[in-house]
Amino acid sequence: MPRVSADSDDGIRQPPSRPPRPRAKKAAPAQDRLSSRALFIRRIRRSLRPGLGLVGGLVVVILIAELVRSVPERSATAAAPVRHSSGFASIGKMLGLRISNVQIVGAKETDMTLLRRAIGVSDGEPTFGFSLTAVRQRVEQLGPVQTATVERELPGTLIVSITERNAFAIWQTGGSNGQPPKFELIDKQGNVIADQNAIAAKRREPWLLLLVGADAPQNAQALMTELQGAPTVLSHVVAAERVDGLRWNLVLKDRTVVMLPDAGEAAAITQLAALQTSLQLLDRPVEVIDLRMPGRLVVRPYPVPQPESGKSRHT
Repeated sequence: MPRVSADSDDGIRQPPSRPPRPRAKKAAPAQDRLSSRALFIRRIRRSLRPGLGLVGGLVVVILIAELVRSVPERSATAAAPVRHSSGFASIGKMLGLRISNVQIVGAKETDMTLLRRAIGVSDGEPTFGFSLTAVRQRVEQLGPVQTATVERELPGTLIVSITERNAFAIWQTGGSNGQPPKFELIDKQGNVIADQNAIAAKRREPWLLLLVGADAPQNAQALMTELQGAPTVLSHVVAAERVDGLRWNLVLKDRTVVMLPDAGEAAAITQLAALQTSLQLLDRPVEVIDLRMPGRLVVRPYPVPQPESGKSRHT
């Protein structure tokens, strides 16, 4: 029998190696196919995106431009009137921009009913549906209002700030030929302040002087300047009457009449202040103090009542 050598590999053979089996791939999940309707809506959305962005940008630009226009206007000539088209108001309406609050600042003596009527804007109106300039002009036509500013505060607040005229004096007209007297407030420039109660103003400000005469309002500021330089005299004066458009008569608290000259008015008031300091002349019971002649003073006392010469009574 033949021997099998240990060094020989002919007797022992390895079984042939098998190639590795490939791993089975997972099958991809089946995708649901979109319906034709869903595909149509998706395409519409994609096509509208650029347009919506453009419209949004346009709205932002318009709002910024309107905010710039809404800067408070302080004079009639400061800027041209702002006109708001119905289309722009409609855009604001679509965005929900409506007036929900009207704030009024600075109104102390102005009648609120007349003021709100002049503003002419009520809750619920489109925020951009009216002109700021038109509102301001209507408000400034009210007598007590000197200046006004009007501004918007988004989304729906309208702010109206006013500066009222300061009452300077009370002007009396009428009171003669059977006509009842009429009292009106005037400002420092002599303009009548309409829609104001002069009697109520006198109660609030008792220092307001009563002026009489056709041209009294136009000349009141010069007189007041001279009287303010002599406070001891001004504290006694309650009224001033313009005589023949040339000079003033001052009426004191005790009804004494001080006749001022038509020229040298300031010097006469200074002389009167000196007499008050030295003699307390304005506190004395005199009827007239005449200063019409330069360097001359005439004082007329009240007439002394004469005793009645009655007949003797017999019992």
